[in-house]
Amino acid sequence: MIISLTMHTPRVRSRWLTIAFTISCSGLAICQKAHVYDLDSFGCNSRHFMLQDFNKHPRVESPDRKSSIKIGRDWSFYVVRNEKTLRRIYLSEISSNIEIGWSPDSSQFFISYSDGGAIGSFHVRLYQFRGDTVVESRVPEIVAKAFRARHWCESRGNNLSFLDWTPDSKVAFLVAQVYPTGDCGEQFGLFRGYAVDLKSERILRLYGETQTDAIERSCRKSRSLVLEIPSR
Repeated sequence: MIISLTMHTPRVRSRWLTIAFTISCSGLAICQKAHVYDLDSFGCNSRHFMLQDFNKHPRVESPDRKSSIKIGRDWSFYVVRNEKTLRRIYLSEISSNIEIGWSPDSSQFFISYSDGGAIGSFHVRLYQFRGDTVVESRVPEIVAKAFRARHWCESRGNNLSFLDWTPDSKVAFLVAQVYPTGDCGEQFGLFRGYAVDLKSERILRLYGETQTDAIERSCRKSRSLVLEIPSR
């Protein structure tokens, strides 16, 4: 496994602050002990791509194998179901660190990316199937707005990432972060986790840094998102 070596500085979410070289690691457990984090993907079950992968036009299949996201050479993402293209998604601001992930029930998918290199800005686009129509969810925008109301970097903005869905595909977990550079003031690198009900688009719970880190580590280890949230 090839992973990026990550710097650790106070209050900086290390997954986004990376040194621009890679090392080989024979096992994730060894890497974690050495304070190195797997950057193949941020999401627990997503796939990670770089710009050169557009020329290879790979597909990311849904768990039920009925749908897929095809990365085209024209810098577009094609949503295909039963061999029929339902939607073309073009994101002109993509710079690096592209991720694509499917919900366990294959009814939703996300695309995340950076528009500014290794440390951001990171964005999330979330989509849902409604019959043969693919619609964009407001959930990432809602989370970004809630985080921005309390934490914001005037000079650079914030980052947003998508960790995973709960096994029933009803709740999503997103992580918002103040851009991790010193010109963002005392809150640089601060992050929070958000559990969001996807049907009502309601934030169910806000998680601090320690809780968010624990949830991420558990999800990455088990490949399943487990949350303690109020009954819905």
